[in-house]
Amino acid sequence: MSQGRDLLSRNCPNCGANLGEAPPGQAIVCRYCGHGFQTPSEPNPAPRIIVIAPGQPRVGPRVGPARRAAGRSVMSVLFSLLVLVSVGAMSIVRGRSQTLANLPSEIVAAATDSAFMWDTVAGPPVPAAVGGGGVEGFVGRILVRGDDTLWIAAFEGAKLGQVWKVGPLGTYSQAYQSTFASVVGRSVVVTDYRANLHVYDLGTGRETRTVKLTDRAKGMCAVPAGKHVWIEMSDEKNVLFDVDAGTTTPAARPAGCPQGDSSGDCRGWLTRGAPRPGCAGPESAPRVNGFQAVNVIEDGDAAVALGKKHPGTALPIAVGFDPKTKAVRWQQPVASGDQAAAAESSSTSVMDALAGGRFVAPYEITAKGWHFTAFDAHSGQRVWDFPLHSGIGLDEPQGFSLSATRVYVMRSSSIEVYDAKTGAPVGTLGL
Repeated sequence: MSQGRDLLSRNCPNCGANLGEAPPGQAIVCRYCGHGFQTPSEPNPAPRIIVIAPGQPRVGPRVGPARRAAGRSVMSVLFSLLVLVSVGAMSIVRGRSQTLANLPSEIVAAATDSAFMWDTVAGPPVPAAVGGGGVEGFVGRILVRGDDTLWIAAFEGAKLGQVWKVGPLGTYSQAYQSTFASVVGRSVVVTDYRANLHVYDLGTGRETRTVKLTDRAKGMCAVPAGKHVWIEMSDEKNVLFDVDAGTTTPAARPAGCPQGDSSGDCRGWLTRGAPRPGCAGPESAPRVNGFQAVNVIEDGDAAVALGKKHPGTALPIAVGFDPKTKAVRWQQPVASGDQAAAAESSSTSVMDALAGGRFVAPYEITAKGWHFTAFDAHSGQRVWDFPLHSGIGLDEPQGFSLSATRVYVMRSSSIEVYDAKTGAPVGTLGL
């Protein structure tokens, strides 16, 4: 039996729940959110960059010393069983749910054979020009199965193949609160728990610059329409980093970087990922009878207020308006179909996004799960609507990001990618 000094505190990397203590190298499935992970078992290897051409075999987890071989074998079996059960459960869907059976075989293989989990605590993907063919790719933080280390990785969008990853950036317990990533032009800016700031080339993952910070970062925000990243520091010596020059300048929080816990945040109560441009509080919404705004999001000459019916049953409602004149253009219930079946507005359903002229938000149907829907931001016409599939550990969405071409929905430890124009599924990434 392990002695007390050999036990590690177990906190779920996904929901943060305290699960007690466990020996190093133990496989754990969170009883609260269903997230699977493993306690650290070895010291971190030296940082390295792994470049993977799209379509090539993925690099699996590192193999530890011989004395841990038996334990790792058990781990492989446990994770394989977890994946098989999850995929099996996802094929039993409600109504018109999209499933893995709807996806090309190579995308299904990428989803089920993944050697990592998407770190939903860090937020959804940052859309970026990664890979070729004119298909949008993305960048984000992943947790490698088997050694509990954090990495920043880039994926191309055609087959969701990993192009490169950099790290490891520490174990999850060491680094999850201080590892951030932003994409600025052709650079990816990353902070680590050793108070370093790294700059990597977006296309190759090659490190181009390293800057020493005065303390660990506690937040990062790419300043809209610029070449700067604002970094919030633990010692309160906040700086603006010039990506091209590689210099830092003391700076207060820019207007485009709202507080992560501010009311009316378009990311919902989870406030995961980079702040959404054009997101404002309910005071920016026009006054509409029977409607209470929760947040407002703007993009160019389009604006939409997301809120709920008030007074009365708090059903989700969206109101489109002119951001300059506040003139109301349209008003629609967020849920489609019978409103008696729609769940009331919740802390999850208040997340929304606006890009490419489309307003996107989730909603819940009572006893039938979660949907995502899109409206034309100018006319209010519903463009598409699809249900999220259900499975073990999969319930409400953990957050999402939107571009003109893709919707990236976070689940418990994976990313589901959809076409922003049609709502059609593209693929699933991560366990």
